[in-house]
Amino acid sequence: MKNNNKVLVLAYPGSGKTYLADNYKNVSDFEFQHYRYDYGAYKHLPLEQLKGRTDIRTPNSEWPNNFFKALEEELQQGRVVLVPFATSLLEVVDYLEKANGTRIIFAIQAQETLDSVLQNFRDRGNSEEFIERRRNDFQKCHEIIAASRFEKVYIAENEHLSDALSRLGIPLEKGTGVKNYR
Repeated sequence: MKNNNKVLVLAYPGSGKTYLADNYKNVSDFEFQHYRYDYGAYKHLPLEQLKGRTDIRTPNSEWPNNFFKALEEELQQGRVVLVPFATSLLEVVDYLEKANGTRIIFAIQAQETLDSVLQNFRDRGNSEEFIERRRNDFQKCHEIIAASRFEKVYIAENEHLSDALSRLGIPLEKGTGVKNYR
């Protein structure tokens, strides 16, 4: 299915991408981990346990071209595509500069929510290495997003990503979406 109304949301980790994919049929939670890294014997582990685990991964030699190709294919499906964004994924910004016909939105939790964001990572089983990386790059991501030319939305303490996207007029259809974790 060709789509001329492509929507790509680059959302900070812990913002609710997985929740949206679990509850809205026109959403795709499009994770980059398995495009960027080879987890070898550990690839069977749940995604949250793989994030930030530099001790069990090696770089994928096809990165980032494999990711961009798959991302473009996903955007063509007509779903709202959610991709995590952190300073470790700055290559995506280069891709965005070349993306034609795609509505691009940065979504991040408001700066005053950092403590809640970090606790959420602990609660969902992320490694301490991952949590520390998020602590260190939260402010830098805010700066990158604020300076970008793309749309941006900030998620308040008692708000969900779905609420923030609704404020921007992004339609969400109840049902089960797609989790593209490869």
